Amino acid sequence: MRVNPLHINNLVGSLDATTANEAQLTEELGSGSRVNTLSDDPVAAGENVLLRTQISGDDTFSQTASSTQSMLQVTDSALSAVVSQMTTAVSLATEGNNGTLNASDMQSISNQLVGIRDEVLSLANTTYLGRSIFAGSMGGTQPFTLNGAVPSGVTYNGDNTPNSVSYLETPNGQKIQLNIPGDQIFLANGSNVLGTLNNLIADFSSGSAGPTAQADAQSLSTAAGYVTQQRVIIDNSLSRLQAAENYTQGESAQLTAAQTTLMQADVGKVATGLSTAETQQAALSQVIATLGKQSLFNDI
Repeated sequence: MRVNPLHINNLVGSLDATTANEAQLTEELGSGSRVNTLSDDPVAAGENVLLRTQISGDDTFSQTASSTQSMLQVTDSALSAVVSQMTTAVSLATEGNNGTLNASDMQSISNQLVGIRDEVLSLANTTYLGRSIFAGSMGGTQPFTLNGAVPSGVTYNGDNTPNSVSYLETPNGQKIQLNIPGDQIFLANGSNVLGTLNNLIADFSSGSAGPTAQADAQSLSTAAGYVTQQRVIIDNSLSRLQAAENYTQGESAQLTAAQTTLMQADVGKVATGLSTAETQQAALSQVIATLGKQSLFNDI
């Protein structure tokens, strides 16, 4: 019986297809992914690129948020300490203005106010990672210095421009304020925190309350309230940042799960398919070999 050569060609084509299928299933089983090349599933490959981009963006934000959160915490801590020092100064000034203290007590109050002023000055010059957090865009500059040549005795060396990381944009487009220039905290709203402290020091240094002592005490109390308002801005930013970070981490986990579902191979199904392909390959190879021999004998 003569064997139709077209049958052998068809079988060879089937064998090639089975071999290619076996190779693909082997790759899927080895990599654990059902999409290893664009041709495996163009739609899934495209969706995977979008998911990977979103996940990368979320991861980048989380890393930035972690560092930024630390900076905000340092800022908040500094402002909290400033308000505490100012509250103590107001209490001392109120005590000095009650008319019951002697000259020695008045001078003691003045000396304590010097210590408070110096502490507030140090806090106003707080740095984070080597950059002044209250110098505006001039992070490399110490923002406040004592200067006897100016009426208030204090010079602001920064600027009123927020620094380069004054806002952080979340993945969903929200902007979170991260920085407040020092002049907007210590010099704004008609107050001068350090200058007023200097005035109070002078008010009690002679051993008696000076004529502006009460007015200076009230000015410092008002300034403390304003600094507290600025701290609220930082506190709100901390809360918003934490909420955004929690949301982003949750979203990243969901996107990663979706990516796994999209790309991951069904190991059981792939293993079964591979076994079937191997069986088909063996069967086809045997049939082709048998038909090839028959055709050879028919040609003799």
